[in-house]
Amino acid sequence: MNKNELSLEKIEEILQELIRTNTENPPGNEKDAVNLILSYFDKYDIEKKVIDHGSNRASLCLKINGKSRNATAFVGHIDTVPVENRESWDKDPFSAEMDDDYIYGRGSADMKGGVTAMITAAVHILENNITPGKSLYFFFTADEESGGLGAKSLIEENMLENVEFVFIPEPTDRRLGLAEKGALWLNIKAYGKPAHASMPDEGINAVEELFAFISSLKNEIESDKEHYLLGKSSAAVTTITGGVKTNVIPEKAVASVDIRTVPGDEHDIILKKADELIDKFKKKSGVKIEIKIENNRPPVEVNEDNDNIVQLKEIFAEFSFNTDVKGLNFYTDASQLIPVLNCPFVIFGPGEDRMAHQTNEKTTVKSVKETAEVFLEYILG
Repeated sequence: MNKNELSLEKIEEILQELIRTNTENPPGNEKDAVNLILSYFDKYDIEKKVIDHGSNRASLCLKINGKSRNATAFVGHIDTVPVENRESWDKDPFSAEMDDDYIYGRGSADMKGGVTAMITAAVHILENNITPGKSLYFFFTADEESGGLGAKSLIEENMLENVEFVFIPEPTDRRLGLAEKGALWLNIKAYGKPAHASMPDEGINAVEELFAFISSLKNEIESDKEHYLLGKSSAAVTTITGGVKTNVIPEKAVASVDIRTVPGDEHDIILKKADELIDKFKKKSGVKIEIKIENNRPPVEVNEDNDNIVQLKEIFAEFSFNTDVKGLNFYTDASQLIPVLNCPFVIFGPGEDRMAHQTNEKTTVKSVKETAEVFLEYILG
């Protein structure tokens, strides 16, 4: 395609409108963004389906029919993380101010820039009456920053029929992301027996037992095994509470553990090891330990030799982009979709991944335009 056909001004306008549509999660309010996106496609006769999640939350599916029923899907989430310290921003996080080529605002990188690239590519195809070789799905999902409500609904609504390849336009700084870490978040509670701290042997110290349990679990998870793009698995204690007074052996302790896994790690096996440890600790000290799963997203990866990835590398070379592939430490909607679809995917989008969730989040209009151009080269290639 002619790279000058896409309008920087229009891209800027769309991205600014999306940023100004506040979709902090919680509460989400993604339906406001869905209505905005629909307005760009009012005049086009294509399949449009809104999945209403209630409480002003929704996801959206657009379908452009191709010459083949086989389909490529573009999946972008429309929620953002909240703005916690608004006063620390140099620019209002929902004003979408421009500074040189940068647009500032919550979601500019993660991932309303990618969503803008999706909209831009879809509108270009429709404006130019192009019939793509394969059918195209453009999914705009709610709740990616929390429980993945939108991605799950695509599966439940059976909306992924004939999808053979998936684009996830998260910010990757113009690199092809071929793997992402999984996330297993555990809330762990330990119940012991209170006693006077001068007689610790009379009680069961829930805090100490919880620490020992988590340490044993970390030893089961963390190893020397290393993924070539993602490094090693990890387990981090992120919250902990316990005890009521200095001179009382604590009866209860609670901790949150954030486990990040690499391809090859099976979450079911980790949970089985945790259950075995619970039994071991119960027999040894009498402590009762309970685990609640708060988030469970498996790691995913795609082979670098996949034909779609080879094609994208050729397009990257034409654009003089870096063709070195990368892995992403954070999870995306791919963690919900790819295990079900069992198809190849790529994580590629505008902006820098280090900007995600940051104060003064920003991305460039140019990077959004370039992402849309790569989408179109792939679609039309």
